[in-house]
Amino acid sequence: MRWRTGPVDTPTFNRARAIVRAARVTQRCQQDMTAHRGRKRSYTYEALFTVFQIAAIEGFGELLVSDAAQALVRLTPSQRETLGIKHQWSYDLVEQAVAELGAAFKERVDLTTGEVRDPRLSVTLAEFMTSMTSDFIPSQIPQSDTQAIDSTDYEAHARRRSWKHLMKADIPEDSLPELDALGGEAPKSEKGWPLIGDDGRYQHTIDPDARDGYRAGKNRNRKGVFCGWDLHLSVDVPDLGGDARPGLIRGASLVPAGTYKAEGGLSLIDAMIAADRKPSTILVDRGYTYLDTGQWARPVWARGIEQVLDLHTTQRGTRPGPIPGTIFVDGGLYKDSLPKDLRSLGGFSLGMSAEAKALLAEQYDRRKYHAFTPMGAPNHERATQRYRDPVLSGTMRCANHPASLRLDAARYPQTQCVEGEPCHCGTTVTLGPDDLLNLRQRVLYGTTKWKASYGRRSAVESTNACAKVHHARLTRHSTRVRGTERNGILLSFILAAVNASLLLTRYGYDVGDPPQVADDEVIEPLPSARPTKALHRQRKFSRPRRAQAPPGPAHTGPPTTPWVTVKRTAKAPGRRSVKTK
Repeated sequence: MRWRTGPVDTPTFNRARAIVRAARVTQRCQQDMTAHRGRKRSYTYEALFTVFQIAAIEGFGELLVSDAAQALVRLTPSQRETLGIKHQWSYDLVEQAVAELGAAFKERVDLTTGEVRDPRLSVTLAEFMTSMTSDFIPSQIPQSDTQAIDSTDYEAHARRRSWKHLMKADIPEDSLPELDALGGEAPKSEKGWPLIGDDGRYQHTIDPDARDGYRAGKNRNRKGVFCGWDLHLSVDVPDLGGDARPGLIRGASLVPAGTYKAEGGLSLIDAMIAADRKPSTILVDRGYTYLDTGQWARPVWARGIEQVLDLHTTQRGTRPGPIPGTIFVDGGLYKDSLPKDLRSLGGFSLGMSAEAKALLAEQYDRRKYHAFTPMGAPNHERATQRYRDPVLSGTMRCANHPASLRLDAARYPQTQCVEGEPCHCGTTVTLGPDDLLNLRQRVLYGTTKWKASYGRRSAVESTNACAKVHHARLTRHSTRVRGTERNGILLSFILAAVNASLLLTRYGYDVGDPPQVADDEVIEPLPSARPTKALHRQRKFSRPRRAQAPPGPAHTGPPTTPWVTVKRTAKAPGRRSVKTK
């Protein structure tokens, strides 16, 4: 914990206030949480959230309740008057306010009648996090129509007391099989642990909501199991063929680790839809697409959203098609005339060079001449899509279709159909929800076009790095409260600080002192004098430093060096001489 002294500086106060005032949930919380009877509340949620946002901006990824109470004491009289704070708040009041707000997201049970009542707040936790994190982003920086979605681990503050599933994460059985590298012997659990949580899963810490989940290996660390939550984020990606753009966070949700991936992903999408920011396409990894069709693919289609997805080894391969003369290959619909050597191609591995990936993509490109192509927009309500035969779409030649024979024979392949004999060419087919809906995508898997589109998903990985390294230090102990709701509330302010730093760094847009820009004008990212430098690592909000001693008397002599080197002499081992550099 950093002990800060001195008043809250004006730029930080203005930024925090602008973030909170722009969030639509601020007024919603004030309305839903205000009682109609009894004494008037001694604080407003706008003032409470502003204090937490100040602490989040100053904390560089760490936000404790004590930080907010400390920031409250450091407000200047004019800042307190602006927020309408007339009395000194205690630490207990700030802590109780967070606990009360966290409980307002949950359903209530009347202990007298047993009746289950709706949550006190009319918004979900994901909607709160999405609003607080991104509502202040100006309309002049439009959201990309395609969003990259991913989840990252957030470890609980409470220490682990049992290790029953340390070698195998407590996750649904039909989730992505990534646990083959785990091994070893688990330590002995403390007496009485693990407990059984309200959800029937093992509870390994005193935090009632923290659960075991899987964490992929990064930075040369092994893959393994952690206890905490999965933080799902949705970020901007560049347009196809366009310039790079910062991965601003447009949506967020938090669920206990090991929860079915679709629950966190769909709550994130629903929160974006509620904020009128529904994307048309999402880029997702195999952690989502490996799930059961009815749990992920079908709900995503029902929301009118298309996917660009990667395929697991078990998802690839050749399967029978819906009509004679067709086959499914890697989720795409092809004519059975597809050559044998093009039906089983390798996958894109992490260790492949760019040249090797480009050559493999060229092999996938040879498939497109035999592929059925989508016709118009899909029917998202029924999860259906019409497809046109390659002879009709003009990518194959057939003896029974004279128009197709005008294609260049050296470039376009020809079917084995015999003129005058019945064939299956020139047809259309409608694929329904039972026809590999979880593997279908508009762009054929593995092709150069697919590679360029799916490659944009790395934007969400860069944003994860921004939140954990470059613009904040989001890690274990960043928050020290218990429960999903309380941690989600505090994480919202940290993510908002990351977005504000990205806006200031990459767009030159200070949310506390915004420039005068027309409503129809688009703010572009700042140009870079060094294109090779990772711009997302440049920060504007500096990391906190330890408090230094107050300066002594003014120095009137010649300039001194900022540092000195102490060197022991050989003649007098017990004495030291100071040598300046």
